[in-house]
Amino acid sequence: MASSEPTMRHFTPAEHDTWRALFARLSHCRANLAHPQFNDGLQALGITGECIPSLAAVNERLFALTGWRGVPVTGLEDASSFFRLLANREFPIGAFIRDAKDLSYTPAPDVFHDMYGHLPLFADPAYADFNHRIGQLATRYLEDPLQLRRFERFYWFALEFPLVETTSGRRIFGGGILSSFGESAYALSNEPETCPFDLLVIRDLEYRIDVMQPRLFVLDGPATLYSSLPQFERLIA
Repeated sequence: MASSEPTMRHFTPAEHDTWRALFARLSHCRANLAHPQFNDGLQALGITGECIPSLAAVNERLFALTGWRGVPVTGLEDASSFFRLLANREFPIGAFIRDAKDLSYTPAPDVFHDMYGHLPLFADPAYADFNHRIGQLATRYLEDPLQLRRFERFYWFALEFPLVETTSGRRIFGGGILSSFGESAYALSNEPETCPFDLLVIRDLEYRIDVMQPRLFVLDGPATLYSSLPQFERLIA
């Protein structure tokens, strides 16, 4: 582990209570709706419902598995900063947790969304490598707002909010859904429109962050995502 290991601020007992409440609410999602890779990652990183985990402890496990680490941030990262972090094998972790009065909503990605929803998937080498590659590619376009926005859409639909087919049925494979009680129940209901994974559509499809996602894309397996970057690069050329 690098000697410049980032440190997270200390959380209050009330904030740890909020983590415990959020974790407990998602027990059904973990047991019945999440892709197995997510639960494997939670266990591999030692992320439990007891309290907000130590970022240093989680990073020690994550770095040993895939060479990644989480870095504390104070709010929503802009696209340039976000993709630079990915290119450096780093993922932003919000240094705050949502208000306990509204467990279902946070105005910016908090420690639960980031550490619980996203980091477990980074324990898988293929998933981690894909994120590194998309970060590297996106940083070539930091001065091109049109193309950078296309990368944001790609990340939103393909990594924050994807579903995936498994031998046990359709499962959740995106951190934005996995970390949300409301989104996880909604995503596998009959309410959202579900579509085959289509990079051409995703490239130009705008989204809102303040509503349940009306359209979700379904991968036929994680490998479909991991092999999609060359095609996406051709589509933006």
